Amino acid sequence: MFTVSAKTQYAIRAMTCLAKMEGRYATSLEIAQAENIPAKYLEGIMRRLKVAGLVDSERGKKGGYRMVLDPSAIKMLDIVEAIEGRIKPVTCVDKAELCSMGAACLPRRFWVGLKAAIDGYLAEHTLKDVAEG
Repeated sequence: MFTVSAKTQYAIRAMTCLAKMEGRYATSLEIAQAENIPAKYLEGIMRRLKVAGLVDSERGKKGGYRMVLDPSAIKMLDIVEAIEGRIKPVTCVDKAELCSMGAACLPRRFWVGLKAAIDGYLAEHTLKDVAEG
């Protein structure tokens, strides 16, 4: 029913890899090899993480990617939203008018609650939690 995309799984693995590198730069090839992620696919993921302000990049021989923040300051929600955008179990979660039943749709409260639970769980766990196991 609900699945996490491969792109998001790869992003979390890449960020976990960078967390273990304690601020040093790593090339996308290093990350790809360490985490068994297709290198071409990883480039797009790293661009999204950079746009979200979670990593920065440096060109050149000693360049690559590194985290901008300490792993304890990066919520898992930040990583997921950088890749997927806002989490929406159903499209009407943000706007009741997207549902054919509108505000009268009773199951919508369930979906809004599910979204809140997922967001809450992802917001209370940090990259440091994941990287340390």
